[in-house]
Amino acid sequence: MITILRDIPLCDRTSFKIGGPARYFVEPHDEDEIRAAIDFAREKNLPVLLVGRGSNLLVSDAGWDGLAIGIGQSYAAVTWRGDTATAQAGVLLDSLVLQSVRHGYAGLEELSGIPGSLGGALVMNAGAYGTTISETVERVSYFDIDKSIIADASRGALDFGYRSSILQRKKVVVLGAVLKFLPGNRNRLLEVRGEVLNKRKARQPLYLPNCGSVFKRPPGQFAGLLIEKAGLKGFRFGNAGISEQHANFIVNFGGARAAEVRHLIVVAQQRVYERLGFLLEPEVIFAGSFEEPLFHP
Repeated sequence: MITILRDIPLCDRTSFKIGGPARYFVEPHDEDEIRAAIDFAREKNLPVLLVGRGSNLLVSDAGWDGLAIGIGQSYAAVTWRGDTATAQAGVLLDSLVLQSVRHGYAGLEELSGIPGSLGGALVMNAGAYGTTISETVERVSYFDIDKSIIADASRGALDFGYRSSILQRKKVVVLGAVLKFLPGNRNRLLEVRGEVLNKRKARQPLYLPNCGSVFKRPPGQFAGLLIEKAGLKGFRFGNAGISEQHANFIVNFGGARAAEVRHLIVVAQQRVYERLGFLLEPEVIFAGSFEEPLFHP
C-alpha cells in the first residue's frame, strides 16, 4: 500500500530550490508501488510529473496540479557483476560514477559531478567533455504508462542523441539500466575524476542553487558564450540571475520565483536571436503553468 501525500512543496526537491506544491506526491520503493502510483493517477485523471533528484527541472510557482512521483533514494540500489552494473533509476549519477571509478572501470569518469539521478540522465542522455551516458548503456527498463507494462529496450532502440532519447517522447517511468564498462587504471580514473570535479568547481556556480545548463548547445557554438556575447552575463531579474561565472547557468540568489527564471530564459532567447541569429533551445524541463511564453521569432 503506497502512501499518497498532499500539497508537498517541490522547491525542496529541486536543485533550483524553486517551485510550488504538488497536489499529490508519492515516493515509491519498488516497481509495484510505481504501478500503484500510475494507477492512482489514471483513476483520478491526473497528469504525472517524474521528479528524480530535481536537477534540470523548473517547477512553476503555482506548482503541479497532479501527481508528482519522486524517484529518489528509496529506489537507488546498484548491483555489480564484474564490469557490469545494474542500477535503479533513483541512484545519483555521480554516485554511480564514483563506484565505477573505484572499481577500476572506465566509461563514466568524464560525467563526474553532474547532478541528478540515473533516470534523468538516461532520459536526457547526459554528457560532458565528449562523453555521454549512452555509450555505457546496454539496456534500460521502464514502465510504459499507456500500456501499463514493464518493458526494456537495448541501447540501439533508444534513439540516443544530443541531450535526447526516445524516452523523452514516450510516456514512461524509467526504472533502471544495465551499464557495461571498460577496464581501466583505478588510480588514473580517480585522477580524471578529480580533474573534472575541479574544472566544474572553477567554471560553474556550484555555490548557488541552479539547474545546471539552461540551454542546449547550438551546432558549432556554446550557449554560454552566445549569451555572454549578447551582453547578458550577470544580468539579474528579481532574485534570479544569469551567472557571472558561466552564462549558461541561471542562479537563485535566495527566494527566486520560477517566473523570474522563466523571464531570464526568454530574455536570453530573444537577445541572442536578435543580436547573433541563434535561437537557444532550453535544456531545462518546465513543469506546471507559466504566464510568459518562450520566445519564438
